Amino acid sequence: MTTFAIQGRCLAAPPPLDWREQLARMLGAKPRRIGNWAELGMYGALSCLADSGEGELPPDALLMLGSQRGTYVSTGQVLEQMRDDLPMPLTFLQTQPSQLLALLAAQMRWRGHAGFVAGGTPQALLQLASAQCGRAGMLLGWVDEMDGGSSLWLRLRPCEVSGDKPVVASAESMFSLDATHLYVVGSGAQAG
Repeated sequence: MTTFAIQGRCLAAPPPLDWREQLARMLGAKPRRIGNWAELGMYGALSCLADSGEGELPPDALLMLGSQRGTYVSTGQVLEQMRDDLPMPLTFLQTQPSQLLALLAAQMRWRGHAGFVAGGTPQALLQLASAQCGRAGMLLGWVDEMDGGSSLWLRLRPCEVSGDKPVVASAESMFSLDATHLYVVGSGAQAG
């Protein structure tokens, strides 16, 4: 069993009404040309790091991002544009989830291992990330534009814990204020 302490979190589901203004303050300027999905992800990741007290992600930390539908809004726009001609270049770039990872790496002055997984569940993403993560832990995010949008992020560090037996975690319990630790056991994630 691998245990992770939750050091910081952003639970924006849906995000606050002024999330774009908050993001502009965190960045020092309004983001340009990155699309709603990437902005939502930036907002959550930077809010999570601020909550953890870290300004930057350590170089040996893992950055993992997942999404049920990914950049489906931008992809729909590109498909619509392709009916008449080639898609606009910036719209096409907004269909690439890896753009968010590159933007986060640049903003945090971070170079390390990052990955994106479309579909699946947050629990499966945690299980995959736990197999790749080292002592510096991970920044784990789940971003979607559906139902008003959500940007759920956890800053996790490996730790040793004894005590209560953990319970199987749903996505809701993983991303809740009640959980202080996440446990990865065999084929699933648990919260405690």
